[in-house]
Amino acid sequence: MAQCADNPLSTVLTEDDLLDFQKHCKGRVRDYPAVKTLFLFLRQVVSENKSCRKTLIADAADQTILNNKRRTTHNSAYCKARKRLDERDVKTLSQLSGQRLDDASPESWRWHERRVVLVDGSTLSMPDSPANQAVYPQPSTQKKALVFRF
Repeated sequence: MAQCADNPLSTVLTEDDLLDFQKHCKGRVRDYPAVKTLFLFLRQVVSENKSCRKTLIADAADQTILNNKRRTTHNSAYCKARKRLDERDVKTLSQLSGQRLDDASPESWRWHERRVVLVDGSTLSMPDSPANQAVYPQPSTQKKALVFRF
């Protein structure tokens, strides 16, 4: 993220989307406008360490790398700004970005000509029929004599 001088959200959301999001946010804006707060919050969510302070320290490091004015790493103002984010507006942006990513996905990313919308790690068992074996061959680590029949 530090290598991206522009807002990293801009890869899926337009400037107008983010300005519209900023307009919907109410309350006092001083150190943490809504878009900056959203960016920091997303960074916090995806980070290994979920602490507000660690997020602000990482942001301060990024600002230093970009030669920007470094913000404070005290988390009081950020936590208050985060509480001001409207859940509906965040949800709208999430849905919009997801739709744009889906629309931009090439056909070659489809699995058996189908759009994959959710993967949960579940397993599936089916018989090792010759037709299934042709499409889903056994792993090379599996002994050839081992087959599963219903």
